Amino acid sequence: MITSKENQYLKLMRDLQRKKYRTEYGLFLAEGKRLIDDLLGAGLCPHLVLYGENVQDIAFLEQVCSCSDMAFMVSEPLMKRVCDTQNSQGVIAAFPQLCSDPQDFFAKAPSLSLISSGIQDPGNLGTVIRSAAAAGVDAVFLEEETVDLYNPKVIRATMGTVSRLPVFPDMSVDSIEKILYRCEAKIFVADMAGDIPYWELPMNAPCSVVLGNEAKGPSDFWQSRYPKVYIPQTNGVESLNVAMAGAIMAFDFQRRRLK
Repeated sequence: MITSKENQYLKLMRDLQRKKYRTEYGLFLAEGKRLIDDLLGAGLCPHLVLYGENVQDIAFLEQVCSCSDMAFMVSEPLMKRVCDTQNSQGVIAAFPQLCSDPQDFFAKAPSLSLISSGIQDPGNLGTVIRSAAAAGVDAVFLEEETVDLYNPKVIRATMGTVSRLPVFPDMSVDSIEKILYRCEAKIFVADMAGDIPYWELPMNAPCSVVLGNEAKGPSDFWQSRYPKVYIPQTNGVESLNVAMAGAIMAFDFQRRRLK
């Protein structure tokens, strides 16, 4: 059992709260049975698992420890210090970061992708990814100014779906544009000042929608180049949460595609 706060594995878990170390080690954190179980179900295996003395679900604990490179019991006071949530259920794991290959995107003959242009709220980005996975979106591209994909709050908000579709983090706008041009995608910018209603997104070619920063909207790069699509609203409402807007457009696109 780990009982020292100076233990190297406790330090690693604390370090992984920061992007600098997540990038250096190529790992990300997942806390709690449901999230870890979802990642295991997607075929991911943890590098390290720490668990408390009072874990209730022994079958789950045996499962996650059996596929981990390393697993250690930790005293309860130290588990409370290393866990970031109230509902970790006494289990925290470090998983290898995902390596999505753009070639996978081309191989699927994509129909719809989403672009995060500077989304900063971890909950919003995680919900965008979760909704995209549920709606059958082919990929999500994250501009360099977007919140880190492996921020623990982003990972929690995805509810494990981050492993169920390609997500390309830390990409330059030029790189994203080149990929989309290569598959002849039509690019649109989600903007309340747009003149194309979301239900008119074309179905006869791959399509990509840019979702902007919560306060500033999409970057000028996209705003100055591409047509704008909007979601009509009533009762004086001026805007929608970016994650909700992305979900509305993604699910309507899926509905029309499956007709």
